[in-house]
Order: sequence, then C-alpha cells, then structure tokens
Amino acid sequence: MNYDIIKRLILIESSSKYNDNDLFIKLEECLEKINKEGMMVLNDFSYFHRFINDGIKSQYIDFRLHFAIIIFQILFILVTTFFGLINGVFNLVIITVLIMVQSVFVWAFSAFDRQILFLNKVRKWTNHLSSDIELINFLSVESLNDFSELVPFDEKQYAKLWLKEMSTSMNHDWGDISIEILPSEKSSIPRMRVILGGIRKSVQQARDYGFADKDNEETPNTLLITLFLFSRKKEIRFFGLENEKMAIDSRVNQLNSHLELLFGKRKTPPIFFDKNSQTWISKINIIDRSSTERNNIRQCLGVFKKIVNSYVGHNAI
Repeated sequence: MNYDIIKRLILIESSSKYNDNDLFIKLEECLEKINKEGMMVLNDFSYFHRFINDGIKSQYIDFRLHFAIIIFQILFILVTTFFGLINGVFNLVIITVLIMVQSVFVWAFSAFDRQILFLNKVRKWTNHLSSDIELINFLSVESLNDFSELVPFDEKQYAKLWLKEMSTSMNHDWGDISIEILPSEKSSIPRMRVILGGIRKSVQQARDYGFADKDNEETPNTLLITLFLFSRKKEIRFFGLENEKMAIDSRVNQLNSHLELLFGKRKTPPIFFDKNSQTWISKINIIDRSSTERNNIRQCLGVFKKIVNSYVGHNAI
C-alpha cells in the first residue's frame, strides 16, 4: 500500500456525505464547470477529486461483522493479558500489530468497495445522460414531421456551386469528405458545409445540396432525415425483420445515390452494408453541429469520464 493510496484513503474519510440526489446535482455541476471553463479545468482537478471522494464517502457498506471480529480479538487479548495467559511484551506487541494491520486492511477494503459502488452509480448516471442526449437527437429529427419525400434536385443550381467549390471532390476518397450540419439562425432547417481533404467550403442552405425542397427551404426531405441518423453513428447495426431491412436499405440507397450525385461515383458507395456484422457503415464523415448545447454536454461527459478514470487509476466508467 503506497503513500498515494493512503493519502486517498485519508481524503475519502475526511470528505462529506451526501444522498444520491445531491450527488447527481453535484455531477451536473461538474459538467457545467467543464462547459464553462473548457480546457482550463485540466490545470486543476481538485474540484472533481472532491466530488469523487464525497461520493465514495457517501456510500454505505456493512462491515460491522469484520470490525466486530477485530473488537472481539482486542477484548480477548485484554482478558488473556489480565489473567496472565499471554506472557512477554514481545508477544503482546506482535499480536497488537497484527490486529492493527488487520484493521487498516478492513478500512482500506471498505473504501475500495464504496468506490466500486459509487463508480457504478456514476456510470449509470452518465450512461443515462448520454442516452437522453441520443433520444433528444432522435426526437429532434423525428420532429421534422413536415418533411417531403424525395423532390427533384435542382442540378442546374448545384452545377454553379460545383464549378465554384466542389470540382475537386473527385480527387478525394469518401473518407476525406465531410459534411457538417450546422445550426441556422433563421430556420429550423440546418445549414451545411462541405470539407474536402481538410479544406472547408462556404456554408450553404440545405436545399443547395438537395436536402430540402428546392422551392421551400423550410421543408426538409427524407434525405436529410437519413443523413441526420448517420451523423449520430458511423456504424449502425441492424436488428429486426427482413422487410424492415429492405425499407432501410431503400433509404440508404437513396442517400448514396444523392451523395454520388454531389461528389461523384467511386468503386464503392459512401455508405455500405456489411453482411457479416449486419451493419451499415458510413465512409463519408457526417458531423452534426446543429445543436451546440447537446454537443457541449456530450463533450463535457467525455472530459469528465477521463478525469474520473485518471483519478481512480483505471477505465472505471
């Protein structure tokens, strides 16, 4: 047991106790601190370490039996010493030291067990927050219920944009092409920016790339919905019936055809289905920046998890 572990045990025992509701509020405060201060929090982890120590101290572990055994041993030594059954100072010192070591180990193991309990709660809370973010992201896509089916793409209008900015797209593999979905100040339909080989192009309306009705930019089409879904995860595994897979395949194929219209055809489509893993895999990068608040929370969760893992010494959450 090295000095750092003993120091941590002392800090845990000197921490405050809170109930789970208060600890969850403190977790939210940690995320808010990361959101406000950004990378500045990396200069001082003490605020987060206090939260972890408080959380560990607040957990209840029933070690009464172990301490009862130790107390019984102490009483037994006192009684046997009183009646002269234990002779010699050396024997008494050895027995006393063994009991003290035993007490320290029980104390240490109780702290480690409380740490496991608390980290399980933190993992559960952070997973719920992540799930809530993904659910809201999904609902935000589904809330675009006034979307149209595929509408004719204004290829003449796009040809002007292609000549101006997109003519080098065929020089890049799908993996070197990114589509950023950006928030729009005046509309519920996001704007878009294409990145070719690290070079950012100008921001355009969704309809300019064929993801909204060409006559009404407030009306998205089904291509935008599918694009949003692949911005959540680059790999989406399929679970369900064959007719459901065919319906999804149809949507993905429509998006593939449109992306090939925008950037040109390659030997393989930008999104393909891997039969072995039953997974749709996107080679083109689709990045959703349309909700900066939710993205900030997701990033804060990532930083917070790294801080916790570095403090406890392993990938706990």
